[in-house]
Amino acid sequence: MKPIRRAPFALAAAGLLLAGCSSTVEGTASPSPTGEGGSSSSSSSSSAPSSSGGSSGSGDLSAGLLPEDAFGAGATVAPVTEADVAAGSAAGSLDGATVTPEACAAAVQKSQPSVEDLDGFAAQAATTGTTGTTITVQVITEGAPGDPAADLASAVQSCPQATVTSPEIGTATITFAVLDVPDIGDGSAALSYTTTVTGPDGTQLAIPAQVGVVRDGDRAVTLLSTTVGGTLDPASFAALLQQAYDYQAEQLD
Repeated sequence: MKPIRRAPFALAAAGLLLAGCSSTVEGTASPSPTGEGGSSSSSSSSSAPSSSGGSSGSGDLSAGLLPEDAFGAGATVAPVTEADVAAGSAAGSLDGATVTPEACAAAVQKSQPSVEDLDGFAAQAATTGTTGTTITVQVITEGAPGDPAADLASAVQSCPQATVTSPEIGTATITFAVLDVPDIGDGSAALSYTTTVTGPDGTQLAIPAQVGVVRDGDRAVTLLSTTVGGTLDPASFAALLQQAYDYQAEQLD
């Protein structure tokens, strides 16, 4: 067993999702135009980029964020700033928690770096759903050391299932699986994972999520999605990841 002492960016983003990053929508987001999610990159390219994406660093990466209508009819999109990621890091932090097996702790430690290690950062969160709430976070980073896509792929190989124990959440089981996505850019990888938490009364809550990363030179595009009360479609997620890569390449190259 090995305690975790550092919350890397992937966990911060996941914490941001699960902590309810939709709270950033209040007062800032606007409904998207009517359209289908996962539309072609050519249709999204003809739309104006979302102006609400949070951005920092030496270059403005927010121009590479998908327009609102890419997330589907009725979606609300809001910026995600470094402060939001810091809050997500606090919520998703495993500080003081114990992760087993030890290989999973090592996989967490090798995952993406914190935002302080990056040269550029831009992100936004989209909220959709009628039968449940689905939150999708798109992040574009620049200057991340290593290969985020390769790190993600190796993480699921070394850690198909992890058990996390902490005083705050009790015990949670996280089950990982490879998610098929196209061979995109300079390297791509994706995984799905389900977090199952058992409450004091024995009731179990299962939260599905998907995460994908594409490397484009010095940039990386990350897409994370989770839902409460709904379902996630792997094919739609893969299509949106492809669209996110195509759009940022067109806008930023």
